[in-house]
Amino acid sequence: MRLLFLGSGPFGIPALRRLQSLRKDLMVATVPDARHGRSRSLQPSPVKSEALELGLDVHQCDRLRGRAGRELLEQTGAQLIITADIRLILGSRFLEGPERGCFNLHGSLLPRWRGAAPIVRAILAGDEQLGVTLYRMVPALDAGPVVGFRSWNPPSAVTSEEAELHLSRLAADLLEQHLETLEMGAATLTEQSEEAVTIAPKVEKSEGWARWDGDSGFLDRQVRALKPWPRTRTRVTRQAASSPPDEVILDQVSQIEGMPAADAGTVLEVTSDRIIVACGHGAVAIERMQRIGKVPMSVAELQRGMPFQVGDRFQGEATG
Repeated sequence: MRLLFLGSGPFGIPALRRLQSLRKDLMVATVPDARHGRSRSLQPSPVKSEALELGLDVHQCDRLRGRAGRELLEQTGAQLIITADIRLILGSRFLEGPERGCFNLHGSLLPRWRGAAPIVRAILAGDEQLGVTLYRMVPALDAGPVVGFRSWNPPSAVTSEEAELHLSRLAADLLEQHLETLEMGAATLTEQSEEAVTIAPKVEKSEGWARWDGDSGFLDRQVRALKPWPRTRTRVTRQAASSPPDEVILDQVSQIEGMPAADAGTVLEVTSDRIIVACGHGAVAIERMQRIGKVPMSVAELQRGMPFQVGDRFQGEATG
């Protein structure tokens, strides 16, 4: 059977590796090379780089609707398509083209968190259970009937980066579990409950400003959810500094109980290894921070050149 894998980001790499180990007649399609970094040099997608390392044929396409989609199906002769993080819209005729259909690996337990950023949204919301879903694609956002799930209860301090890596491996296991039935066209399909749908929209850079006026639990989740992008940024005014407020990135924080109430963003306590800051409700201990353009540092390292004291103020975008 001619099998086509569609993917772009790193989430799909474990599934691609697993398919390559299991099937010989495998092809790959991904997005075109794009410009990245300060040099704006062209760089391949993570899936393209991995596919070339594995010695696979790679097709590049910037759309999969209309004629472009038909041409890819004709070129590959794909009978079954597996997708993971492709970042392209697949047209209805493209989805109907392969004899055995198109199936996607999605980083949530559908119908919860349909959309572009399921892992980030799940961590922001404080979901105690994460997971991956394999489903048959239809011309609607992550709405197709489900083939199977794999669930996971992550550690309390998990970041989006860590969760994506673990879930991508679960996705490869899930795909292997159901691959033969997909190839035979014999997979059991279960319709999703529309009543349980939640949406996971694309993350915007503006969401990275620290929410000091909110709950300390949310700020903790925000720092973890927005790592590695766009990170959680904040401005800080230090009483001992005559310069304008600094902009820093919160790299690691934790909730603190039993601190006195104070205006949100006020530094309540400074020790050798943490800075305790009031939130709108509760407080957090900053354990690692990063100055713009620098590497993350422990508070002990940071304070050698950027000392803090009680009464300093952290501020979000609106009050900076």
